[in-house]
Amino acid sequence: MDPAAAAAAEEEGREKPPVIYTMENKPIVTCAGDQNLFTSLYPTLSQQLPREPMEWRRSYGRAPKMIHLESNFVQFKEELLPKEGNKALLTFPFLHIYWTECCDTEVYKTTVKDDITKWQNVLKAHNSVDWLIVVVESDAKKKNKTNILPRTSIVDKIRNDFCNKQSDRCVVLSDPLKDSSRSQESWNAFLTKLRTLLLMSFTKNLGKFEDDMRTLREKRTEPGWSFCEYFMVQEELAFVFEMLQQFEDALVQYDELDALFSQYVVNFGAGGKCLKMLNKL
Repeated sequence: MDPAAAAAAEEEGREKPPVIYTMENKPIVTCAGDQNLFTSLYPTLSQQLPREPMEWRRSYGRAPKMIHLESNFVQFKEELLPKEGNKALLTFPFLHIYWTECCDTEVYKTTVKDDITKWQNVLKAHNSVDWLIVVVESDAKKKNKTNILPRTSIVDKIRNDFCNKQSDRCVVLSDPLKDSSRSQESWNAFLTKLRTLLLMSFTKNLGKFEDDMRTLREKRTEPGWSFCEYFMVQEELAFVFEMLQQFEDALVQYDELDALFSQYVVNFGAGGKCLKMLNKL
């Protein structure tokens, strides 16, 4: 037998290791607009976003914590937006960013403005209100253009056309790949804005998730309530905490599930309902 074929057969015959699911999930951020522009900035962005901690203040009087935010940046697609009734957090896009380095009046009027309009209309149709427009300013690009708007003017146009009273939803990056104090200042301001918006969206949507989970738990004495279905919901909350490296909070979810299951066995075990449920596992 050919040595290469023999090696391939041997490899195929080996028992494949089991798939191990690790908590490498990160909050999802979608990116629309100029994908090449974002790709050029991604390595720096992914490295520097988690460097500075943010204070995370939660509801119900829980103590604030310092967390480092990471993100999984993906290209914007409408199918990524949550469907009605889908409350999963691990696949929920928490923030949507539109990237552009447009400085040409005609390009803005004929292309970029229409593209941003379509992007925002899709977000509105899915009730997605957490977004940011990033305008990248490049001196080198300006030198090659004749029909351009001053940076402040193009940003003002975008803010007037799309931001209404949310002017802070449009930020400027000045030559982000350049090694200058001006570039560093605008980059740091952008990172602060990104962390703030991401944390605000995360806190808001996590709060809704926890409220829905509590409502589901309060129905546990009603006919047809499923512990298995509830387990999946609270376990996702544990995964979310683990995603934020809040391991103690993640373990608390399993402690609560253990206590709830013990109570479930006591309340329904005598009637045989618990045994039937376990048989289905």
